[in-house]
Formats: sequence, structure tokens, C-alpha cells
Amino acid sequence: MEGSSRSPLKDPRKIARNYQLEVCKKAVDQNLIVFLRTGGGKTHIAVLLMYELRNEILKPSRSICVFLAPTGALVKQQALVIESSTNFKVSSYFGKCKRLKDHAEWDKEIDQFEVLVMTPQILLHSLQHCFIRMEHIVLLIFDECHHAQAQSRHPYAQIMKEFYKTNTPKVPRIFGMTASPIVGKGGLNQLEYSRRINSLENLLEAKICSVDHNLQLECVAATPDIKIYLYGPVANHSSGFIVTCTQKLEETKDECTRTIRKEQCDDFQELQKQIKTLERIHGNLVFCLENIGLQGASYVAKILLSSDHNDLMQMELDNSDKVGCIADHYLKMLVQS
Repeated sequence: MEGSSRSPLKDPRKIARNYQLEVCKKAVDQNLIVFLRTGGGKTHIAVLLMYELRNEILKPSRSICVFLAPTGALVKQQALVIESSTNFKVSSYFGKCKRLKDHAEWDKEIDQFEVLVMTPQILLHSLQHCFIRMEHIVLLIFDECHHAQAQSRHPYAQIMKEFYKTNTPKVPRIFGMTASPIVGKGGLNQLEYSRRINSLENLLEAKICSVDHNLQLECVAATPDIKIYLYGPVANHSSGFIVTCTQKLEETKDECTRTIRKEQCDDFQELQKQIKTLERIHGNLVFCLENIGLQGASYVAKILLSSDHNDLMQMELDNSDKVGCIADHYLKMLVQS
């Protein structure tokens, strides 16, 4: 994605609402998690915060803002929002798009761009290999930050636990955004709810800020339009058709497993990790095949192929190109069936 033009100057404050300006003011001075329902303008608050910290981000400074979003689709969407609202030079990184593999390539990006929008696995990988250093990040934004659970291996959690050290001279300002501050289904008692809120705050070294301006929110927040689609039993479920498709998937999975064993013969731990990932994808698709039919399972496979699934990203980043394509090969087999 190309950087934004410097002219004419864009000022996101001109279209901001009072509650957005108030939250931004708090976020300038402290790490903050904004808890605001969908459509309430969380991303614009993040844009306002970037604007307030612009003197530290604008080139020729080597400092950057990193905006994290959990999927490739969200990365593209948020990068476009930032570009349309500011004059920052913005670039996006997700999946197989713009794969940078060494210090020289990343140095060039940091020299050229001011806001880097990416999936968390890419930032984690870049930090682990010192392509990006935490001290270079002025502002670190977590979209859908409720994924940052202290006991999980989610990249959000790993980034904070492994690389955000408050005893170092320079750490980025943290800004989290969520419409739901906890992960999981409802039914939690007050004690458990409070425990999870505290866990999120402790991990992100931030305080949750909710917005009380209901009258303003009613004017801007979207009300979801819920549609329910009913479907009957899967046609030909008792026939050999589903069985044949499942057998083909099993054969492809076995072929992929053999390739993984060949490529990872010297690393037992990595071998088990890749096989486990493949088994999980296979199990999910077989379940879809048996319960919603071939068309539904094929649609799920297409979503996985086009999205930035964390497990697939890990395979792409940490292994050879051949092994990185194994999951794609498996998914394409179902799509082409």
C-alpha cells in the first residue's frame, strides 16, 4: 500500500465527536483499553491518538506506529481508514502479502512508512528476529484486544509477555480496542468477569475506559440487522458421496503429513506442531462436510485460504516455502472437489 500524500493536510479532529476526543486525551497520557460497542468509532479514536503523537512518528524519525489487527481482512480495512483520515505514510502486512525476510528489507520499510498495519503474528516474528525493535515503536495499537489472554499463546499475549518490558528506557504507548473485553460465552458470574477484566488490563499494562455518552453513541453506532437462514438435512448424507469426499480429504492429509515428516525430520517438536495444525484443519473440514455438505465445507476452505489464519501464518513464516504451502495444498483440494 502506498503512503498517503502530504497535501492537503488532513485533521481527524475536525470530524471527531466529544467522547472520542476525551478518550484520546486520556490515551495520550496513559496506556488505555477503550471498551466501545461496534460502530462507536474506536478506530477513529486510534487515528486521533496517532495524530496527537505525530511529531514522534513523522519522517525522518525512525520511530513508527504499529497497528495490529487479527486478520488480513481487518488489516486491509484499517489501513484504508488510516490513509483516508490522515497524511501518514501507511503500509500493510498480512499473509503472503509483502513478505519481508531480512533486516535490510524491514529497515527500508521503517525508513519509508510511519504507520505499519499488520497481523500480530508478523510483528511477533519480526520482534523475535530483531527486524523490528520495541523501542522503535511509539504507539502500539491492538484491535480486538480481548484476544490478549494471559494464559493463551495468542500472538497478542506473546508480544506483551516477551517484549514489553516496563523497566526498559523506552516502551510504546499501548492502545487497545474492543467491543467485548472478555473472550467466551456469557453466563460468567461477577467475580469471574472481574478476574478476566483484571487479567486483560494486567497483560496490556493498561486501564479499561468505557464510554458513557449514550446519546452521542445512539446517533452513530450501528444496530446490527440480524437475519436467520434455516437449512434442512444434508442431501445424500447417507449415500457414499460424503464418504468418498472424506476419503479424498484423508488421502490428501496423509500426503501432506508425509511431506511434513520429510521436511522436519530433524526437529521432532516442530514436526508434531505442524502435524497437529494439519489434523485440526482436517477435523474442522470433515465436520463441515458431514454437517453442512460439500458446498458449505468448500466455502469454509475458501475462507481459510483467503484469510490470515494464525496457524497457517506460523507455517509460512517459520518454515520453508514448501512446508508453508502444505496447508494451502490441502485446502485447495477441497475447494476443487
